Amino acid sequence: MGWANGGGRPAGQGPSGSSAPGKPQIRSASGHAAYAIWGRDLLKQIPWFQPFFDWIEPWEVTLYKKSQTILFARLKMISGVVLMVLTQAGTIDLTPIMPLVPDAYEPYLRIAFNLLPLVLTLMGAVDEKLRNATTLPIEVVAVTDKDVAENPKVAAAVQAAVVAKTEAVAVVQEAKAA
Repeated sequence: MGWANGGGRPAGQGPSGSSAPGKPQIRSASGHAAYAIWGRDLLKQIPWFQPFFDWIEPWEVTLYKKSQTILFARLKMISGVVLMVLTQAGTIDLTPIMPLVPDAYEPYLRIAFNLLPLVLTLMGAVDEKLRNATTLPIEVVAVTDKDVAENPKVAAAVQAAVVAKTEAVAVVQEAKAA
C-alpha cells in the first residue's frame, strides 16, 4: 500500500494524511471563520435552521459576543498558544528549511520563529481590545476631524451616533441586570 505500490494513498486518506484510518480528524479555524463571515447570515434566512440558531446563539454570545472581529482575534490568540505548545513539544522542526538560509541569518530566523507564537497571541489581544474600543460604524469613524469641524450636519450625525450607542449600551446593561 502507499508509496511502495506506485505512489497511491491508502484508502480513505486525503492528501494531508489527516483522514487516515485511526488518525483523529483535525478541524481548522477556517471553517469557523467561514461560518462567521458568510454561513451564519445565509443560514439565518432559512427557517429550517432556526432551532440550530436558538441553540448556538448563547454559545456565540459567551465565546465571542457574536462579533466576527472578536472571533478572529481569539482564533489568532488560540493559534499562537497552539503554535507555542507544538514548538515546545518539538513537533515543529526548522531543519528542512535551514539549508536555504545563509548561516549569518540562521540565529535571526530562529529568534523570529520562537517569537511567532507570542506575536500571534499579542496581535489577537490587540485586535480584541481595538474591537471593544471602536464600536461605532466604520462610516462614522472614517470621518475626518476637519469634516466634523466644517460641516455642522456631519458633526450632528456623529454626535447622534455616539449618543445612540451610549443609550443602546445602557438599555442592554439594564436588561441584563434585571
